[in-house]
Amino acid sequence: MTFFVIYTIKRVFAELPISFLVRYSVRLTCRIFMKSQSYLDKKCGTQIEIALKLDPKLVQFFNNGKLDLGDSRALLLYNKVILKEFMDLSFNIPEGYLIPTICSRWEFLKYILKSNPAKVLEIGTGASGILALMLGSVGVSVTATEIDKEAIKSAQSNIELNNLTKEVSLIHSQGEIVKNLIPQLSEYDLIICNPPQYDEKYYQEHKSSARGFIGKYLELVGGRKGHEFILSLLSEVKMDSNPPPVYFQLTLPRLKTILEEDLKRLQYEFTVVTTRIGTRERLYYKVEFT
Repeated sequence: MTFFVIYTIKRVFAELPISFLVRYSVRLTCRIFMKSQSYLDKKCGTQIEIALKLDPKLVQFFNNGKLDLGDSRALLLYNKVILKEFMDLSFNIPEGYLIPTICSRWEFLKYILKSNPAKVLEIGTGASGILALMLGSVGVSVTATEIDKEAIKSAQSNIELNNLTKEVSLIHSQGEIVKNLIPQLSEYDLIICNPPQYDEKYYQEHKSSARGFIGKYLELVGGRKGHEFILSLLSEVKMDSNPPPVYFQLTLPRLKTILEEDLKRLQYEFTVVTTRIGTRERLYYKVEFT
């Protein structure tokens, strides 16, 4: 069915008196759609038994029939296996940086890919550059920003490791979000962000936790209440003369009420989709500007 739809679109546009640039854009969109569709139809995830065989280093974290994913070393190794099996991609991150959970990130991208973007701006790609890598691998052109010097170096290494230098480019922010950093937002189909969401108080109380609280301050803390970074991003995008929509995910559902109160107060037009990944709830937001 997918191939029939693409074939029909190509035939229709081939018969219209349109410019080469438009024809190229249509062909590019078709290629992205076909490539992303092959992953959209796949299930993300690797059974523990299979992961243990693919990476024997995981065996040391397997006890009483369970893989100890509360140990950051096991969490990293397991997600590396998942990404390699799912999209044939690899990544590395320096010690102490946020470990991306692959299937959670992919669910967010599935929501984004429904709009068939050809060119995407990502704000804060992190040390893994994982969203940019996954989008680039399905043919989307991505420009990604990052403020942390070591993180952007790591992300660039991952881009080169996966031969995605044509699809993904990085911009080193000196503290800017988009203002004075991205000159023309209108050239992008949309903006994506996996924003920091912990509040300052929670971070200070848990940063020395022995298990599961891994990541740098700027990767985790979104402000005094937790959602201030999101509001700052939207405020800067809104100032552009022709801003594209902003997509972001909320991984801490407890912020939903206060975030949406502020979005309504500031008169943003937004939609939200709630999904569940395992036992955890995720909220995907799309904010449009009129």
